[in-house]
Amino acid sequence: MAGAPSNFRAGRYLDHNGITGGDLSHTSANATPDQEHELQRQQRQMLVSAEAADSLLRQLDDGEPTILSVAKKEITKHGGRAKKEVSELGWYGVLTFVLPCIEWIRTYNFRQWIILDVCAGLSVGAMVIPQGMSYANLAALPAVYGLYGAFVPCLVYSFLGSSRQLAVGPVAVTSTLLGNGLENMFGNMPTDPNNPEDPALQEQINVAAIQVAFLAGIMYTGVALLRLGWIIRFLSHSVISGFMSGAAITIALGQVKYILGLSIGRGTTLQDLLKMIFDSLDQFKWREFVMGYYFIGQLYAFRYIGNRFKRFGLRPLPGPRSRSAAKPYIKPIGKIPKGLPDFTAGHWFPLDNAGRQVTLAIIICLVDICESISIAKALAQRNKYLLNYNQELRAVGFANIFGAMFSCYTTTGSFSRSAVNNSAGAKTPFAQFVCSMLVMLVLLCLTGVFTNMSRNVQGAIIIVGVLGLFDYEEFVYLYRINKLDWVVWVVTFLVVLFAGVEIGIGVGVGVSLVLVVWRSAFPSVVKLGQLPNSYVFRNVKLFPETTQAPGVLVLRVDAPFYFANIEAIRDAFARQIERARAEPQFPGVELRFLVIDMGPVTAVDATATHWLSEFVQDLRETTGVQLILANISKNVLGNLKRGGIHYALGPDHIYVDVVDAVNYASQTALAGEDAKRV
Repeated sequence: MAGAPSNFRAGRYLDHNGITGGDLSHTSANATPDQEHELQRQQRQMLVSAEAADSLLRQLDDGEPTILSVAKKEITKHGGRAKKEVSELGWYGVLTFVLPCIEWIRTYNFRQWIILDVCAGLSVGAMVIPQGMSYANLAALPAVYGLYGAFVPCLVYSFLGSSRQLAVGPVAVTSTLLGNGLENMFGNMPTDPNNPEDPALQEQINVAAIQVAFLAGIMYTGVALLRLGWIIRFLSHSVISGFMSGAAITIALGQVKYILGLSIGRGTTLQDLLKMIFDSLDQFKWREFVMGYYFIGQLYAFRYIGNRFKRFGLRPLPGPRSRSAAKPYIKPIGKIPKGLPDFTAGHWFPLDNAGRQVTLAIIICLVDICESISIAKALAQRNKYLLNYNQELRAVGFANIFGAMFSCYTTTGSFSRSAVNNSAGAKTPFAQFVCSMLVMLVLLCLTGVFTNMSRNVQGAIIIVGVLGLFDYEEFVYLYRINKLDWVVWVVTFLVVLFAGVEIGIGVGVGVSLVLVVWRSAFPSVVKLGQLPNSYVFRNVKLFPETTQAPGVLVLRVDAPFYFANIEAIRDAFARQIERARAEPQFPGVELRFLVIDMGPVTAVDATATHWLSEFVQDLRETTGVQLILANISKNVLGNLKRGGIHYALGPDHIYVDVVDAVNYASQTALAGEDAKRV
C-alpha cells in the first residue's frame, strides 16, 4: 500500500456473524526492534478489539445485555444511590434547592469578600437608578417603574441566582420591545408617561406591562422546569449579535429627539425615526442640544475614569447641579412617587389583550433568556466557576413573577451593569442585595432628588448605555472567519433597523433555523488521505502531505445520515468517484473500493438505511466500485444491522477502523490488477 508505514497491519473486518482477522504475523523485513515491539502491542490490541466486537455483534443478535447496557445499569444504580443520598439530606436539601443563597452564605468569606460585594453593589446601584428611570420611558411607563424593576427583581435574584456577577434589572432592549408591544395594543400612547394626558389610559398601560411581566416569568420558569433551554441553541451568536446591534442603533436614534428638544412620537424603524426627526427640525432647541451633548460627554468621561480605576471609584451620577442650572430651559421628568411599590398580583387577570400579550411575552422571554444566559455564562467562564443554567432560568423567572406582584415590568440581566459588577469585584449575589437596598433607600427617601432630572439626561443615559451593545468587533470577526455567519449578522441587523425589533427577532430565529437545516441538508463530504508513517487519515486539502492507497477512495461525511441530506450525500459521492476515476493517483490501477469513515455519523434513520442498501447495489453495478464502511458507532451499527446492510455489503465490508479497511481494499485491488495482467 502506498504511503503505508513499515510495520504493516493486517485488516480486521466485521461480518454478520462476527469478526475475521487477517494475518497478524506479517511484518516488514526491514522492521526495527522498536517497530516489532510496537507491532506486537498493536496485534494484542487488535485481538482484544476483535473479541470485543465479536461479543458485541453476538449480543446484538441474541438480544443479550451488552457491555454498554451493563454500564448503563451500573450508572442507573449509582444514580439511584445519589438520589437516595440527596433525599437523606432532608429539609436541608430541599431548602438549598429552593434558596440557593444558603450555599454561598454558608461558605461566605466575610473578611475578604464583604468590601468587594458592597462596593460592587453600590456601583451597580448608582448606575441602575438613572438607567432604570430612563428605560422605563422606553417601555412607555412612569419613571418610578424603572426603580421598582431595579428593586424587587434584584432582591429576589440575590436569593435565587447562581451567577455571582449577573446584574438583574431593567434593560434597554426589553424595554423597547415592551414599549412597542404596548403601542400596538393601545394605539396612541401618552407622550409623557410621568404626566399623562389621559391618566386612565396610562393606568391600563401600566397594568398590561405588569401582566406581560407575569407571563414572561411563567414562561421563564416553565423553560427551566421542562429543561427546554436547548431551544435557545437555534439562535446563533451571529443572530443575537446582529439583533442587539440593530436594536442599539434604533433605540439610540429614538432618544435623539430629547437631545434636540423635539416633541415627536415613538418610532420603531430607522426610516420612521429619521422622517419624524427631519420633519420636526423646526422645533430644535439649542440649549437642550448643548446640555444633551454635555451629558453624553460627561457619561463617557465617567466610563473612561471607571475603566481606568475599576477597583476604586463608584460610578457617579450626572450631577444634579447641572440639571438645576438648566432647569428654566429644559423640561424635567416631574414628580416621582415616594415609597415602596404597591402589591399588584390582583392585576394579573383578566388579560384584556391576551393574544398580543402572550405573543409579546414569548418574544421578550426569548430575547431575555439569550441576553441573561449569555452574560451569566461569559462571567462564569471568566471567573472560573460552574453555572447552573436551570437554576439561573428559575431565578430570573421568579424575579419577574415576584416583580409582577409589586408593580414591575419585565427585567433580565444587563450587559453594562454586569460588566460593572464584575469589574468592581463582586464575589457573590450579595452585591445584588446591596444594590436592591440602595434602590429601596432611594424609593423611601430620595425620589425628590430626581424630580428635576431633565428628559435629555434620560436620553443621554440611554444613548451611552445602548451604543455599547453595537458589536462592531463581531461584525469584523465574522467577515474574516465565516462569510455565511457574516451574512446572517447583516440580514438580522438590517431587518431590525428597517422592519423593527419584533420582526427582527422573528427573522433572526427563522434565519437560524434555515441555517441549521441548510448545513444539515448539505453536509461536508471530504476526501481523506493517510499521514506518512501513521495510521491517521486526514482531509487531503488541509494536509497535502497525505497519501492515497491504490484503487481506494476514502471519504468522510461530517453529519448524520437522514432523509433530508441523503440526496446531497449521494451527489457528493458521485462527484468524488467521477473525479477519482478521471484522475487516478496510480496509473494502471482502477478505482475498486469506496471506503466511508462513519466516525462523525452519529445517527442513521430508516430512509438512509434503505438508501444505503440500494446504493451498494447501484454502485457495484454501474461503476464496479465496492462500498466499505469503517469506524461505525455502536448505535449506527445496530441500526444498519437491523436494516440488513451487512447482507448487501458482504461479509468483509464493515471494519472497526479506517486503516484496516484501506489495507484490505488496497490489497484486494492490487491482487485484482495482478490477476488481470496474468
